[in-house]
Amino acid sequence: MIKSKHIVMSLFAGISIAIMAMIPEKSSSGAPASHTGAPGEASCATGSCHDDNSVNSGNAILSIDLGTVANYTPGQTYPVKVRIKEGSVNRFGFEILALVNSDSSNAGTLQLADAYRTQLTKNQYALFNRQYITYTYDGTDAVSPGVGEWIVNWKAPATNVGPVTFYASGVSADDDESDKGDHVYTKSLVLQPL
Repeated sequence: MIKSKHIVMSLFAGISIAIMAMIPEKSSSGAPASHTGAPGEASCATGSCHDDNSVNSGNAILSIDLGTVANYTPGQTYPVKVRIKEGSVNRFGFEILALVNSDSSNAGTLQLADAYRTQLTKNQYALFNRQYITYTYDGTDAVSPGVGEWIVNWKAPATNVGPVTFYASGVSADDDESDKGDHVYTKSLVLQPL
């Protein structure tokens, strides 16, 4: 009796593990730095990653949104929303940075607004002075069906540095635990000083 109980429990545990192994899981914990499509950078569609479709060739829409803000005030902090939308997709990724147009250096400071879904990152090999925010492991989940969205804060430079451009790259993933079959999008947004 005890032996058959152990066999049934072992069989149940084995079936449970097999079922859990078939459930797709998030397989990424952030984009590598320097993949926004900004000057001197690649996008997420290069370097053996999400590289089997041309950039901006899919059906998703990527946006960078600062609401009604068209001009920045030095030292002011602004929420920045990165959003990617594609009806049949529920796994997304992104990376963003802000650069001074005149010299391609960091423009102000990017700050986390949601440490659960986003993280700061820097490149260890090139473009060391650039600061990025990308998604976390949990940040790949859609916030509603067909929508990936992240909020970051941007503190404008302390002084007027002229025009600033935000560069973002987004991924609309097919959730097959590989980087193949996904689509990559790039977007930029220019802010003028007040």
